[in-house]
Amino acid sequence: MIRVRASQVFTHSIDDAVAARKALDADAPFSEVVEKYSTCPSKQQGGDLGWMPEGAALSLMGEKVTENDANKIIGPVHTEYGYHILKITDVMKDTQKEQVPTTVISPEDLNQRIEAGGSNLSLLDIRESWEWDIARIEGSQLITKDNCESILSTLDKERELVLIDWKQDRSPSFVQWLYQRGFSHAKCLEGGIDAWADKVDSSLGRYEIDSDDGYRYEDILEENSSNDDDGDHHGHDHEHDH
Repeated sequence: MIRVRASQVFTHSIDDAVAARKALDADAPFSEVVEKYSTCPSKQQGGDLGWMPEGAALSLMGEKVTENDANKIIGPVHTEYGYHILKITDVMKDTQKEQVPTTVISPEDLNQRIEAGGSNLSLLDIRESWEWDIARIEGSQLITKDNCESILSTLDKERELVLIDWKQDRSPSFVQWLYQRGFSHAKCLEGGIDAWADKVDSSLGRYEIDSDDGYRYEDILEENSSNDDDGDHHGHDHEHDH
């Protein structure tokens, strides 16, 4: 297994994508092409998408990456989101999955942060839509298999992300997944939405779950895990799966 670090030029314009590739073929510096043509938030980091597992790289780039592909430029690659030109900046063997200590934020502390303006803070709700309909924190975003790429593509990787689930049972795995995609400042809401309803907002509805099988967020993680295991291409992963 390998891990891949890549940068990209992203645009919705085919004309800009072609012009960007022509500039790169003429030996223009990648950073300059990113600055001129890219519309992705990664532009602020010179197009850097961070490290991604082999399966995610395959899904995004549409072709297998090897340890000899450093500095290779791929694309334009057309996805439902637009046009991507990708530069493989580094490749290394992934000898073991890096486990990130799961950090939490208490409902009280999160409430204080929100009331203070929530600077550099994004709330991502990883529950099912029916759970979201029952109770939600104002200003949070429901992240699903269908919208995760569009949501994550708008977020600075240095931004603090707080993951909201039911009782903090699912978010630790999601923290690991986000870390692999370059989001190193994700944490869990301690006790999930249930603790928030108990300690902060008693007006929210509360509910029980009999079984934790078949949750959408697990489908997202499993899809990426399948990519890592067998190398099959499972569609676009703008950096990777939901």
